[in-house]
Amino acid sequence: MSNTPATPMRHRSWYLPVAVADRLSAVIDELHFTTRRPKHEILSAAVDVALEHQADIKARLTKDAAA
Repeated sequence: MSNTPATPMRHRSWYLPVAVADRLSAVIDELHFTTRRPKHEILSAAVDVALEHQADIKARLTKDAAA
């Protein structure tokens, strides 16, 4: 049996502040152990939620830029 997901996958590297990367890693780990879902599925769900709130992200970024 292969561990290769049926969905095509792509590896990306992103630079984040250490504290943000640590928080993201912690929540992914917590959800992995709680749901027993693969980490790539959890990260995909997290990105989907973020994309659904793109206007909130833009508002936060533009509010900070205007300050």
